[in-house]
Amino acid sequence: MSYRFIDVGEVEPLFSGRIRPVRKALEIESFGVNEFELAAGSTTYPEHDELKTGQDELFVILEGSGTMTIDGDSFELLPGRYVYVTPESKRHIAPGSSGLRYIAIGAPADGKHGGRI
Repeated sequence: MSYRFIDVGEVEPLFSGRIRPVRKALEIESFGVNEFELAAGSTTYPEHDELKTGQDELFVILEGSGTMTIDGDSFELLPGRYVYVTPESKRHIAPGSSGLRYIAIGAPADGKHGGRI
């Protein structure tokens, strides 16, 4: 098959509706992708690194706002912001007063992109 598509509403949410497993729904094997929705005041996103998985992560903010802390440095999350984090860095996300919706994309840090752009 050369392509697949889904609408996010078709993806059954996990963990009390906080995570939609997009990778699994689209049967992607080369990288991970999930959509997260954190309610205002949520404390469910744990500080962690990705040393066990060896994954680079890219966070794409879709809606709402929040704060991300990476290795002790904090900054605001806003729609349209992209944040790249390497496996060894500790990361934590706290949603803002209107909550936060974002996509997290992960792939092995030792892989090389062979694309043109």
